[in-house]
Amino acid sequence: MKVYVLVFAFLCSAIVLPAQGPFSIDEALKQLYHNYDPAKKTAQWECTKEQQTKESDRLCDYLEAGALKDVSVSVLLTAQVPEGDVTRVYLATSAEPAEFDCHACIPATGAAAFVWQGQRWILESANVAAAYLGGWGEAPRTDLITIGPQKHGLLLSSTDMGQGYVGAIKQLLAPIGKSVEEIWSLKDDDDDSGSIDPDDKLLAKPVCRASAAFRFLAGDEESEGTKDYYDIEVISRGSSWQDYDHPVKRENWAEIYTFKDGKYRLARKTAFIEAKKSGNTTKK
Repeated sequence: MKVYVLVFAFLCSAIVLPAQGPFSIDEALKQLYHNYDPAKKTAQWECTKEQQTKESDRLCDYLEAGALKDVSVSVLLTAQVPEGDVTRVYLATSAEPAEFDCHACIPATGAAAFVWQGQRWILESANVAAAYLGGWGEAPRTDLITIGPQKHGLLLSSTDMGQGYVGAIKQLLAPIGKSVEEIWSLKDDDDDSGSIDPDDKLLAKPVCRASAAFRFLAGDEESEGTKDYYDIEVISRGSSWQDYDHPVKRENWAEIYTFKDGKYRLARKTAFIEAKKSGNTTKK
């Protein structure tokens, strides 16, 4: 048996596999955008009917519908990773018009996945308007993360501040068929402390802040979802406030999300009470 294994290993080592060619970002962007110009790093943007109906699509509001408009294209992330028997390249981009500089000016985040097949890189999944996140013309932070044993996704992170309020949002994008879609989102920080004047005696509003952390359950800790995607656990602490007619709401809970039908969906939510530790008054 040992001799057989050694011979088999020797035969495998003699096989010469064809090398993968270099991934061209310019060629990839030409496939994603209308008339992409590598020298100017610009393309022409056409707002679709679906994009025009999205309230979050500030880009189409700015450009107006019905005609091709020039936009600047930048690359947020490119990463080549093995996934099972194939190798994929994940590409995240940002598109915005010139002088796109206002609080509500949110660029369009694009995303695509390419697979090495037949001695060339083939566009497998793409969406140039996969997400609208950010502000002041700035794109969100983008990270490639592992979301399953042989799956990856793009995690977008953005923080916004206005009128003393601070909020942070995360959105998770992943290939779904021929498109790249948002499969999960989380508001992981909500702070209104900057909007409250502590010297205002007539203001009855308390300071509220809620924050959340999450992780992927990459082992056998959960088994409610598909084996292709890890479950997500979210833990939140703090409090929130809606208006003067509603009391402060405690945001102390834990949630489990599982992947089903193209999205991460809430499987269960457990509320808990955080007990304060009693002070130690014993003198030493």
